Order: sequence, then structure tokens, then C-alpha cells
Amino acid sequence: MSYVDAHIHLADAGYDGKVEMVLEDSAKNDVRYLFSNGTDYESSIRTLALAEQYESRVFAAVGIHPWTVTNTQGELNLDVFEKLFEENKSRITAIGEVGLDGQYHQNELNKARQNETFRYFLRLAERHRLPVVIHSRLAIEDVLATLPSFSLPRVMLHRYSGPLEHLRLIKDQNYLITVGPSIFYSKRAAEIARHADLDTVLTESDGPVNYFGPFKGRQTLPSFVLDVVNKLAQIRNEDIQKVRNASWNNFHSLVSGV
Repeated sequence: MSYVDAHIHLADAGYDGKVEMVLEDSAKNDVRYLFSNGTDYESSIRTLALAEQYESRVFAAVGIHPWTVTNTQGELNLDVFEKLFEENKSRITAIGEVGLDGQYHQNELNKARQNETFRYFLRLAERHRLPVVIHSRLAIEDVLATLPSFSLPRVMLHRYSGPLEHLRLIKDQNYLITVGPSIFYSKRAAEIARHADLDTVLTESDGPVNYFGPFKGRQTLPSFVLDVVNKLAQIRNEDIQKVRNASWNNFHSLVSGV
């Protein structure tokens, strides 16, 4: 079985002019699938184009990140995603990256805008029977309280940061979480990686975000997930192949039909 980068942003400006290099890196290192996420309407369109260009290697999630919600002046035009779905049904694998972020809750109006946008995309995922890739920094309680109101095929909590006691709920609800390069230097990330049920864990690079530790100063690439798998196996005291296979199988369960 190959490796999977279950969360990356190929349409991000940080990868401008570098996508071919990123795909070459993934091919050389047996990272078979890249799950690319949009953060706004424009990046969602570019993500879909990449999924078409690199069919069978790049899978597309479309949505609006809570950072975009916070930094958009005036009303968000969510209706454009309805047309996007009508024209690209066969290329959309999931809704993402969407969610809530407590760090951006500067005021009640912004919090309400985040919640409205999040619920819009959850309804869209419910209607189209698509999995959802969720951002939940400093807002996991609100996210977990919101999800049961919707009938969703699968949920992936991208870069889940705790608390540990919710890992049982995540397992029981058949949700998935991702772990990435931060497990090398973040005690919290390492603890979550150690205690999470392996059947809930996926590996990611979250590129082009930059990291510390052994990755400091390096361009984030899909091949980082090889290091993540090795570190994850070490943290859990498990066989590397077992960890690699689990991430592979969990990805297939998330995006059925791959």
C-alpha cells in the first residue's frame, strides 16, 4: 500500500508555480493520493481544475475556511457554490476546508457569520452525500455540538488538537482525525497521536503551511507524510506498515469510490 496526504492546499498561493514539483515529490515518494482543499470560492475552482488535470491522484474538496469568513468584507455569496456543484458534481470528492475557529471570534457578529457559513456547507454535504473536512481550532465543542444535527456520510477533523477525552466520541461517531508534522515537536499533537484509535487516524502535510522542528525552513511537501508515519509508529510503539496501512484504509473509507 502507498502513502496518503489526506490534507493539502495545492491551490494556495504558497504553491504558485510549484504544483508540478509537488506532484513529482509525491510520485517519487509513493504518496499515491493528495486530498486538496479549497479555502474560498476561487481556490475551490482552482482545486477542481487540478483534480481534473491530475485525475486519479488529486481529489478535490471545496468550501470556505473560517479565516476567509472573518476577512471578507460584506456578505459572503454562498449561492455560487450551488452552481459550482451543478457543473462539477463528478469532480467534487468532499466539502472542505470548512468549520469554526475560536481564534477568529473577535465579536459576536463574526462568530455568527462563521456558524452560518459552517451550517450552509454542512447542509450542502448532507444534500449531496459528501464527507466533510472540518477546521475546529479553539472551537471543537461547538463543532461537535453542531454535527449531530446533520446526516453526514463521513467527517474528518483536520488537525484535531484535543481534548483527549473526545477521542472516544470521535471513534464512536465514526469520525476521522489527521496528524501531521507537528507531532515531532508538539506535545499535545503527540499525545493525541498516541491515544487515538488507529482506525480514526489519517496522515497529512497541510502544505504549504510551514513547520518547526526537523521541517523548519523547508518547503512543505507530500513526502513529509513518510516522516509522519514513521514518527506515528514510534509514538504508538507499533509497526510502521500497520500505521501506513491504517492511514491508507482510512482514506478509502473517507472518500469511498477512490
